[in-house]
Amino acid sequence: MRQYSIDRQNYHIFKTESGEKNPYVHFQWGKFDFRMTFKAGSIETVRKNPKKVFSAENGKQYLAKVFEVLFQGEWYEFVKPTAHGMTLEETLWSRNGHDYYVEFPKDIRIVAQVICAEELGMSLLETASA
Repeated sequence: MRQYSIDRQNYHIFKTESGEKNPYVHFQWGKFDFRMTFKAGSIETVRKNPKKVFSAENGKQYLAKVFEVLFQGEWYEFVKPTAHGMTLEETLWSRNGHDYYVEFPKDIRIVAQVICAEELGMSLLETASA
């Protein structure tokens, strides 16, 4: 199991699926399971979400699309941070109209994008970051 350490927080890669259509990475922080799914991006999608676009070795561009946490056996999708602290921040997750609030390391979505993209051999699209 590969491990990443960012800002004194340890993340463990559990599973990587590098299929061309919807590659994803399942990873853990503490006792929590997360999954980030990338989707092939159209030109319009790339323009609207430049900070979430990654280039793969196969030449395709992917959008860091769905970020989820496993709670009580169900995957809840990331909505937004709701309160900020020095090292942790409260985050809102949702599934079928049910909300889940929990504290995770600060900027968890950005951290997830970085480690998941690296696991999948992707890099931030240079033209998108300019």
